[in-house]
Amino acid sequence: MISYRSLYDRLPRQVRIRIRSFVPKSTRRWYAHRDTDVYLISYPKCGRSWLRLMTGKAISLHYSLPEEEKTLFLDGRKKLHPEVPKISVVHDDRPMLKTPAELETNKDKFRGKKVIFLVRDPRDVIVSSYFEAVKRGQMFGKNPYQTREAHFDGNLSEFIDRQHGGFDTILKFYNIWAENRSVPEGFLLVRYEDLKQDANGELERVLEFLGLENVSDETIDEAVYFGSFENMHRLEENGRFKSGILKPADKEDMDSYKTRKGKIGGYQDYLTEDEIRRLNAKMHQTLNSYYGYSIVL
Repeated sequence: MISYRSLYDRLPRQVRIRIRSFVPKSTRRWYAHRDTDVYLISYPKCGRSWLRLMTGKAISLHYSLPEEEKTLFLDGRKKLHPEVPKISVVHDDRPMLKTPAELETNKDKFRGKKVIFLVRDPRDVIVSSYFEAVKRGQMFGKNPYQTREAHFDGNLSEFIDRQHGGFDTILKFYNIWAENRSVPEGFLLVRYEDLKQDANGELERVLEFLGLENVSDETIDEAVYFGSFENMHRLEENGRFKSGILKPADKEDMDSYKTRKGKIGGYQDYLTEDEIRRLNAKMHQTLNSYYGYSIVL
């Protein structure tokens, strides 16, 4: 028996867009959440595009799927394959636009779901977030999320201390998820630094968490190469993807690329010694030890 969803998926794209326009956003969000098996969640600038591209490439190779952009970037609006869980990729709660006090502390909505939580050293995250806001924020329009803009006009020191999406927001967002990690049915922590050290091993962990346990070493090797910084930068520079997921704001400005540097400890190139000491102290005093970012003062 053909389901309504199957009939809907067969409709022309413009017809589907027209139909969705009559459905309230709250209803669409409810349906998307109900339909999701696994969430890939991160604060922005933690390497989410990298992880989703490697995972999508591995899935497309393993199941001989067409290498469409929606597949490679794990578009949650479609089920990639009957044996692959429905994956939704979100930042969750749009933390980059909130103050620490505004962040949701209750994650009960994720009960019955599985969560892959990707993190990165908060000091690298804040610097990368600054360049995203200054160099790429204008790509998202004047009002991308509610009434708060993604673009920022100040300097890095001001960005670190700002109320909405500053360093304190990153630490609070991490702590909230550390405290709620037992809420989902399954929870997998992935660290950017571990991906850098052993991309093959970490990708294999992710695939096994998704229930894909027989992916060949050759497939994982190819997926890791496809998601390598050098190849992602080349794909971005050549305009391989139509969406804005991987697109520079200015091809002549390296800091406006999504794949900007990808360096561990790159914050040291931009922060003063005093700023580093201050951020180290905040991490030492505040950040949950679960993440393993131990700071020696």
